[in-house]
Amino acid sequence: MSLNRTIFFICFLLVFAKALTAQITNLKVDSISSKILAEKRKLHIYLPSDLAENKPKQKKYPVLYVLDGEDTHFSVAGMINYLNEKNGNRVLPKMIIVFIHNTQRTRDLTPYPVHASAILPTEMAKQTGGGEKFTQSILQEIIPYIETKYPASGYRALAGHSFGGLFALSVLKNHPDMFDDYLVMDPSLWYDEGKFADALAKQLKQNPTKYADKALFIAIANTVNEPTINAALRSKASFSTHEKEIIRFCLSLKKAKTHLPFAYQFYPKDDHGSVPLIGLYDGLRHLFQTHQMSYYDVINPRFDPENAIESYYHNLSQKLKTTIQVSPEELIYFDMFYQINEDKTGQNKLRAYFKKRYPAEFEIHTKK
Repeated sequence: MSLNRTIFFICFLLVFAKALTAQITNLKVDSISSKILAEKRKLHIYLPSDLAENKPKQKKYPVLYVLDGEDTHFSVAGMINYLNEKNGNRVLPKMIIVFIHNTQRTRDLTPYPVHASAILPTEMAKQTGGGEKFTQSILQEIIPYIETKYPASGYRALAGHSFGGLFALSVLKNHPDMFDDYLVMDPSLWYDEGKFADALAKQLKQNPTKYADKALFIAIANTVNEPTINAALRSKASFSTHEKEIIRFCLSLKKAKTHLPFAYQFYPKDDHGSVPLIGLYDGLRHLFQTHQMSYYDVINPRFDPENAIESYYHNLSQKLKTTIQVSPEELIYFDMFYQINEDKTGQNKLRAYFKKRYPAEFEIHTKK
């Protein structure tokens, strides 16, 4: 190995080790002993960096609950960490993430027992139907544990894929107030020959205002390898029922006169296995699209620093059920953007707001 390649490899290891250490610091291994399930359930808990370092910058944090936690904790934690802590990103709010590990996945994530079918083998069918019991464990044991041990704001979102998506929709159907928002990736809506999906759609349509304060996002994978939704609906592939049932549900719900904020996205280049991460990314961005502010917004000539920033944090606080305020560090970053763009008028407005909001920090910043 050449000297240059050796140096590069050593630098790579140092950077990787630093990133891995930061990730491990933010991810905590936890667990609960469930009386309802009569078993111990492992959890991974992701904490924002300031909370992990015992230097919280807000009193409480929203909580995202993610199913299949043993598979998702590294990728999802890294994605959310990047989108709210790196490079000045404010795409997503800082949040606590609870990754719930599985023990008997088919048992826990299916809403009621069903017989075997073309998609569901006999041995798996025998395990189905424990969804309500698992729901009660989350409601009565996991959520109270999290909200006692960690500074949770009261805002909760639930994310699930495949059977996990089916479970999330079952919670929405039977216990809608457990969570504020639902993120569902390629759910198993073929379950019970589509009867579960039909019952949920009917319930959502018959109660048009009941779900108005919730939000639902569904990601649809291209499991039949067709370029469009219409082509997928025409597919004769043996496994096409999976994709067809999701599409039909989404189209039906989109046409219905329901107040449920609902959106779906079809991913022609992703299959059932690859869609969870990109689906969760888009789902979270959809949930918080009205609660995003880029640094580039700041340099818009029509941007009014005090009103815009105060309004942004007020609206975000309302959604997340906790008070969140702009930090001095963010205002310093805003100031830098004005300076880079040589916008003295905008910078003076920003600095007037900065001085009013944080006079001591403003004096330190402007004396440098």
